[in-house]
Amino acid sequence: MKLSIQILSLLSVLIAVSCSNNDDMTTVINADGSCYREFTSQEDSTFMVGASKKTNFPVEIDSSWNVNWEFLKLASGKDYPLKPSKIDSILKNSPDSVVHTLFTVHIRKDYKTVEDMATSFKLKSSNNWSSFKVDYSLKRKFRWFYTYFNYRETYPKIKTNFNLPVENYMSKDEARFWFTGQPNILIGMNGLEIREYMGTLEEKYNLWFGQNIWNNEYKVLLKNYDLVKKKPVSKDSLEALRDTIFSTIKFTLSDYEMDKILNKYFKTNAFSAMWEMEKGPMKEYEEEFINQDLIDYLSYSINYNLKMPGTITPSNNAVLTNGILTYKLTAYRMLYNDYTIEAESRKTNIWAFIVTGIILIIAVGSFIYKPKKEW
Repeated sequence: MKLSIQILSLLSVLIAVSCSNNDDMTTVINADGSCYREFTSQEDSTFMVGASKKTNFPVEIDSSWNVNWEFLKLASGKDYPLKPSKIDSILKNSPDSVVHTLFTVHIRKDYKTVEDMATSFKLKSSNNWSSFKVDYSLKRKFRWFYTYFNYRETYPKIKTNFNLPVENYMSKDEARFWFTGQPNILIGMNGLEIREYMGTLEEKYNLWFGQNIWNNEYKVLLKNYDLVKKKPVSKDSLEALRDTIFSTIKFTLSDYEMDKILNKYFKTNAFSAMWEMEKGPMKEYEEEFINQDLIDYLSYSINYNLKMPGTITPSNNAVLTNGILTYKLTAYRMLYNDYTIEAESRKTNIWAFIVTGIILIIAVGSFIYKPKKEW
């Protein structure tokens, strides 16, 4: 398989990351510092009777998880696993016009502190992100009338074998915007200007991506250049021409085949043999490329909801709806740098207002009321 096809597969993931396999995850931070995490999934009857451990959930479900379920609007409960007879009864009572055998299942796990969640929460080993080491942090500041909360989750930057930094092709703000959406550098632009600017930014990204791919494959070719018969150029000259040859092509998904590019540049067919070798170094490189962890990382995402105590401050990288922050958590956002979800909220301490009011009433009352002096 030519590397161009594999690059197409990878870039398709990068471009259409919203279509990747995803899960719904909710984290709720309580005012006392405790928290819980919840997932929602559609599961079949084999899961509901506990007969199968194969689930759509990204975590291993044990006794520490609370399970509740619902089936359409016909039945719901917290008992799990269910008896087969109960499932049969539920399915039997569903309308004839409804062909539906999936239960909506919610699982929830409570933690005493965020530190407890950081220590004990794990994605199951088969999950694409199971190797990620996520940092969690919750800070609470008491200010008498209000308590302020700051919550953070930091996901690690994904390691790649790209040696050329993206800053060689675009500014830091452009790179951060391209991968994470922040800072919003499109403020003040109209639709036409945004379209033109984003096209330019995409060209910069493709050039960065393409040249890294080119350099890595070129390195393998140079290392094994002795296998090329009737060499059209010396190894030193070939190495020196790496960037020059790349500058003569426009990196596209359909046209990128290094052997053809080199053959055309040097007016030869000598390079094709390197890619036609059944177990040659170029084939091995192609296999390593398609099997790299990066592709697995990018094929998974999380629809992430976060709820905080009190009034939430709107976040730049989330949508705030009815007191819940919603993030699109994708590995694409971790390609440039560590990616941090951060949220702040303020909870009113009602008791503080009551106590302060009582103190003020007593103070004012003692000032107004003066007992008569006895002679």
